[in-house]
Amino acid sequence: MQLDRSSQRSGTAAACIVLAAFVLLASGSVANSAEPRRLTTDGRIKFSPSFMNKNEIGYVDYEQPTLTVIKRLSLSDLSVTQLHENVDKQELEPRFSAGGQRCVYIRTFGGVQTGVVIRDEKAKTNVEIPPEPGFCGYRSPVFSHDGKRVVFSFASGGQQNLFSVNSADAQDRRQLTNQSGINNWPSLSPDGKRIAFGSTRDGNFELYSMKVDGTDPVRLTHNRFQDVRPRYSPDGSQIAFSSTRDGNHEVYVMNADGSDIRRVTHHDERDDYPGWHPDGKQLVMVSERKGSHDLYLVEVSAGADR
Repeated sequence: MQLDRSSQRSGTAAACIVLAAFVLLASGSVANSAEPRRLTTDGRIKFSPSFMNKNEIGYVDYEQPTLTVIKRLSLSDLSVTQLHENVDKQELEPRFSAGGQRCVYIRTFGGVQTGVVIRDEKAKTNVEIPPEPGFCGYRSPVFSHDGKRVVFSFASGGQQNLFSVNSADAQDRRQLTNQSGINNWPSLSPDGKRIAFGSTRDGNFELYSMKVDGTDPVRLTHNRFQDVRPRYSPDGSQIAFSSTRDGNHEVYVMNADGSDIRRVTHHDERDDYPGWHPDGKQLVMVSERKGSHDLYLVEVSAGADR
């Protein structure tokens, strides 16, 4: 009789383990098995990593209490260098054209006002969109896939909407959204047809996509917590984003139409600012670990229909 009870207890424990594993798999909680690879070790606060090319990452480093600068990380030896010389104004939110020859980013002018800088890194020349008067500012600039346009978020008059300009001279300004609240973090699909972005138009931050002219808006996520910072994969089939839907900021991936949401990171501390590697199989992100903020590289598993 004693042996029978022991066998029953063992069988029950094994069944619980199997059931727990099944629940995790069915819920999509197990998105990949590889541990993230740590790329930096200084622990300073970082933002907005983006691949310049397959071997280099540009990101914002909170180098001093009053100064953020764009750094360049080499994946070959993990060396870090400053992208621009003699920086004395805040640099924020860098994104790069294909191959990394041009960089578009936010820079402070004077006090706290922000403008957009479109820089040719090879020729070392700038085209600027300067600040406008009053309480307003620019956010989240990004190149179109062909490099001919720059899309950005601009806050003015109680709204924050998306606009685009010609990247060669910052002219031909076009308004793409006209919604109350905040519209931010544009990401252009590689085929040049759609823009993914975050918006509070329905109450809290959700993700949407629309055609590049601002028509045909489609809501992609439906969650009472924040879904932010979408990024199209290099082939346009997936979107990576950050969300607080499971308690704190974690990185997720979904199909471009909003289906098959998969959780990529699983940690008690923050994982945020995902950016795709050109191979479409990895994401760079900013992760907080024991109070330190560093860049990590994590593998992304394929979706259910891929």
